Amino acid sequence: MHYTEIAISKPFEGAPKINVASVYGASPEKPFMLRIPVTGTRPITYGAENLPAGLRLEGNIIKGVVGTEGDYEITLTAKNAVGKAQKKLTLEIYPANVLVTPLMGFTSWNAYGSKVTQSDIEKAAQKMVDLGISEYGYSYVNLDSGWQGEYGGEFDAVMPNYKFPDMKKMTDKIHSLGLKAGIYSTPMLTAWGCPDEFTSIPGCTTGEPDKRFPLVNGGIGTVRKECNNALQWDAWEFDYLKYDWEPTDTYNADIMRETLLKMQRDFGYCVTVRAMRRNAKYWSNYVNSYRSCADSCGKWANFLEIYHTYFEFMNYWNKGHYLDLDMLDIGTFRGGVFKGRLTEDEQISAYSARAFLGSPIQISSTLDEVDEFELSVYCNEEIIAINQDCAFSAPVAIFRNKQGEAELDVFEKALEDGKYAYALFNLGETTQIVMGRFEEKTKLRDLWVKEDLPDTVYLDIELEPHTVRIFKTSKKLKTVCNAV
Repeated sequence: MHYTEIAISKPFEGAPKINVASVYGASPEKPFMLRIPVTGTRPITYGAENLPAGLRLEGNIIKGVVGTEGDYEITLTAKNAVGKAQKKLTLEIYPANVLVTPLMGFTSWNAYGSKVTQSDIEKAAQKMVDLGISEYGYSYVNLDSGWQGEYGGEFDAVMPNYKFPDMKKMTDKIHSLGLKAGIYSTPMLTAWGCPDEFTSIPGCTTGEPDKRFPLVNGGIGTVRKECNNALQWDAWEFDYLKYDWEPTDTYNADIMRETLLKMQRDFGYCVTVRAMRRNAKYWSNYVNSYRSCADSCGKWANFLEIYHTYFEFMNYWNKGHYLDLDMLDIGTFRGGVFKGRLTEDEQISAYSARAFLGSPIQISSTLDEVDEFELSVYCNEEIIAINQDCAFSAPVAIFRNKQGEAELDVFEKALEDGKYAYALFNLGETTQIVMGRFEEKTKLRDLWVKEDLPDTVYLDIELEPHTVRIFKTSKKLKTVCNAV
């Protein structure tokens, strides 16, 4: 049961709708791949006009290599028995220009923990396609910790343990679906997330601890193996790295960043787990996403801790460089790492925070028993469009009331179509009424319900505890207040 009404998602019904951001980034002279995400009745015929030299359309996947820097405007089309859709897309082809909008995809930790296997990852990738989740723009399948074995191989890098018999076969499977593959590591001597059957698993350094850095998990080694490992990930054809250590410093982050830039492939790059605000200028210019919070764990207090980190970093919000509010705590979990279970309203609030505040959206459910509610939380194209909006404007808190058991936040975000989105979060323990006045009479679009409300000049919304409402409108709120 939930107070916040949400529309039921039906990814394989109706006229086609192309669910891609209006800007997509990649580097020149590196492999390019974009799966065109389209909802609607199957079969669908796909088209891509004005592709730059070096790119081709194979089914619903654009792939190839673009040799020359620049902006390329292409037109995507999708046609089925019910109708036809068209969308303009700008390809921004420049060095180190991956993930210009927040990452959307799957990550393994909450779902499987350190028990994760190659089979789990391959099945998750297939389920994203079979369930229609990938048709909303989710495109990454990221393997978290638990894959590591010992050093060896062609590059003297960390090799996978017995649960991952063929990494290249796994990434080939993911890529065959038009999705991208991510991997996990750390500069520490030993990584977090060690499977029960091992005493430890290695990171990207070896040797004696470097005295310049804290001794967390044995510290960071004096023998640097970042290049060894990046070469191996490149050979396996991964597309993304989650780099995890504490405290998360710019020195070690930059060594890996520079190393990844030298690879043959584009690598999205996330640093975690405690990227401190004192380094915010670096994070907001040099990494795709950065995290400064504990792992999500299915408890409301934990979600609030994660949510509140936004206010520490909101002034550093930047195109292509986003604060990571960690993976979702929604769905089914088999990894033995979960500690609680959010209510349905709390799950909607947790998703809304990631979507509206510009965080990566990372599903971390086994996807074994996806019901109508879970699918509908993941797959609302109007909510996702706020996350992927290419005005690249930071959400701004225009009203906050935190006193006693009350905690109410109202955010505003300017959108590329000239309209505004508003998110109303009641995170406290008492019912709240949000009141406001628009510049003039306007139509409110309730994005979770996907319905238009009657024209009004006033905002008057009642919110139960732990709930959220998200609206879109052509007019700006002039005033906002609340009454209990």
